[in-house]
Amino acid sequence: MLHSRYITPVMYSDISGYAPEWLKDMGRFVGGTAIALFCLAITVVTLPLLLIPGAASVPLFSYNMIFYGAALMASLIDKDIKKDMKNINWNPFNSNTNSVVSSNTLSFYKGTLVIMYGDLDGRDPNGYSFGIIALEKDASSYVLKHEYGHHKQQRLLGIGLYITIVAAPSVISFYTSDNIVQHMNKWYEQWATDWGEKGLFWW
Repeated sequence: MLHSRYITPVMYSDISGYAPEWLKDMGRFVGGTAIALFCLAITVVTLPLLLIPGAASVPLFSYNMIFYGAALMASLIDKDIKKDMKNINWNPFNSNTNSVVSSNTLSFYKGTLVIMYGDLDGRDPNGYSFGIIALEKDASSYVLKHEYGHHKQQRLLGIGLYITIVAAPSVISFYTSDNIVQHMNKWYEQWATDWGEKGLFWW
């Protein structure tokens, strides 16, 4: 005897039992709103920790989770963001670099927001890291890992020390070096590459 399943004309449900897409969208919007507001409160309270080596991890993490909540909300109305978020299975702790660099608008890598942008300077594909990560759209997984290494430096050093001994020298080096190889051979760039390629999840 064949068993059929009743499906109302109002709300479609497939045989796997998953919720309809519109209901998932609303769930992400509501959940994203809660996450964004909660993490905003944490970020405001812990903001002074940004200057303290090691402790900067807390506001940096909550700051990025504000954007995760916002991305969940935005996916309701922006098809490109929804596609990119689906590409990482809605997981902010995604560690698949290929899923990130193939994104069109934004993505998340190990708890950090990654924004994709066009080529601004005509040089080799690059990016930057300051609180979040930003990559040129043709950047490779290597560039992503390198910029994540810079993000780890921010967690360890705190924003003040990071700007002084890494960020400022890095910007100067990038625009004054004869080529990208010369720039990448600087000790703070090699450190970022090493930390981005290996190490524990957080550090």
